Amino acid sequence: MKKELNIDKQKIIIILISAFLIVVFHNLKIDWYVKDIILPFSVILFSYIYMFSKEKELNKKAYYILIPIALILLSDLFIKIDYSNKILNIIILPIIISIFFMLLTNKNYSFNFEAISWILKFFPRRMFKNLKYLKQDKERDNNDNFKNIFVGAVIGTVIGFVILKLLMGADDYFGYFINNILKIFKFDFGNILLFVIAFILLFSIFINILLNKDTSMKIKELETHNNTIIVTVLSIINIIFVLFLISEISRLTINFLQLPEKYTYSSYAREGFFQLLFVTIINFSVIMYLLYKTSNVSKSTKIKNLLIVLIIFSIMLIINSYYRMFLYINNYGFTILRLQVILFLLMEFIIFLILTNKILKKLDNKDATLYFVIMISFYIVNLYLCNNTFVNLLQKLFIR
Repeated sequence: MKKELNIDKQKIIIILISAFLIVVFHNLKIDWYVKDIILPFSVILFSYIYMFSKEKELNKKAYYILIPIALILLSDLFIKIDYSNKILNIIILPIIISIFFMLLTNKNYSFNFEAISWILKFFPRRMFKNLKYLKQDKERDNNDNFKNIFVGAVIGTVIGFVILKLLMGADDYFGYFINNILKIFKFDFGNILLFVIAFILLFSIFINILLNKDTSMKIKELETHNNTIIVTVLSIINIIFVLFLISEISRLTINFLQLPEKYTYSSYAREGFFQLLFVTIINFSVIMYLLYKTSNVSKSTKIKNLLIVLIIFSIMLIINSYYRMFLYINNYGFTILRLQVILFLLMEFIIFLILTNKILKKLDNKDATLYFVIMISFYIVNLYLCNNTFVNLLQKLFIR
């Protein structure tokens, strides 16, 4: 049985206009990122906000998420962002906009670690099935209304076309003006197809938001694993880090391990940097999983201590990565990617400090908002700083 939804004709018209605007923007002779990313996402955002603005029960705290959304959308207008960041925005914007509308329209939801998957509740779920609600709206309203609108549109179009041709013939300037408008629209098959696809997507996502308005969050219980297995895994990881630390101390001091030195500092800076970065990500994933998905940490002092040791090693690894990166920068200079890595390492360092505090003081499973604020803040800093203008400025200030 179909769920009854309150879909008035005004909302359908807004979605039609939004789809039309997306087609118009697509045909503008401007930068691809502005016409195909910034403007369409802005249209989607404002049209949905307007359509849901009259809802009685809205979680108005969700409007704070509009701040990072606006900063992301406007970043390329304020300062030309790097191409890699443009691609990242194509991924980030749908996720953060989905989080915004989920929190705005559903008071049962609160920010958690599964928030990134909320986009799947809106897209690509039920893309074509949701079209049945167009028929439902027809059945609920007077069918003659749609027939009358259609007849009126046909008659108005015919009369309007005749008047338009007469005016264009009577005034050459007006004729050039109308012809330029028609050139922008380019009513070819590709644009018609784009309009149809845009309408189906926008309408289906709108329906999915309505369908999720009253759903409740699934409360996931913490898992409990065998303590011996966890202790063994953490011990092995920590032992490997002890060996790595001994090796680094030897290499950077008097070479007490008496290993052959066949590299310069520049090669030392280059070798394995991204492997080290990936290792910190693995450590972060292990720590987050044990802290927020299992109950073992809160029940075992041994596991808690091993986690603290792992965090300390992770921080030392970040410091080591920083040292390598700045050696490399001193030799070869700043680039956008190197600056992005520096920011990412700093973000990791801050999160590891927060995790340490959670372990030592109080475990809390409702920290997703804090991590979201930290990560989105660093992402926005990355957008505004990791560009050629700022990198060239750093080159002049710090590189001789």
